[in-house]
Amino acid sequence: MTFLYIGLGIAMISGISAMMQVGKNINNTILFSTFNQNQYYKSSLPSYDRRIMDILDNYSGPDQDVCSDIKQKLNETPYDYGELFLSTGTQTPSKNSLFLGSCVLVNKDINHRVLVKKNNLGSFNLFSCYLKDQTFCPYEVNK
Repeated sequence: MTFLYIGLGIAMISGISAMMQVGKNINNTILFSTFNQNQYYKSSLPSYDRRIMDILDNYSGPDQDVCSDIKQKLNETPYDYGELFLSTGTQTPSKNSLFLGSCVLVNKDINHRVLVKKNNLGSFNLFSCYLKDQTFCPYEVNK
């Protein structure tokens, strides 16, 4: 019987040690992981996106004029309409339904691309990115 208690005690200690090691590994992973800040967050683009969202939240005109309204209200920062892509005939190369029918604004001075699309709830979705070497956002690539 004594061996049984000793065996159970060793098993409990082994189990507790294993749980402590798992907890330690999780803590180390969390403590040593770093958030990779990309160019978008290092720039002024988040503040522009907030301004655009404010415009969208208060927009009451025709859906097809939403980008021209944004462009007009951000007149101190030159935004142009996105170019048409031959592959889709729209301002986005994406064939994803999430982006189809969106209007696009681009500011080449600050490398900012914005896609705006009316959603099923009656409000607008905003998609935005920092442009590095391409003329469209990485998430617009057809996969």
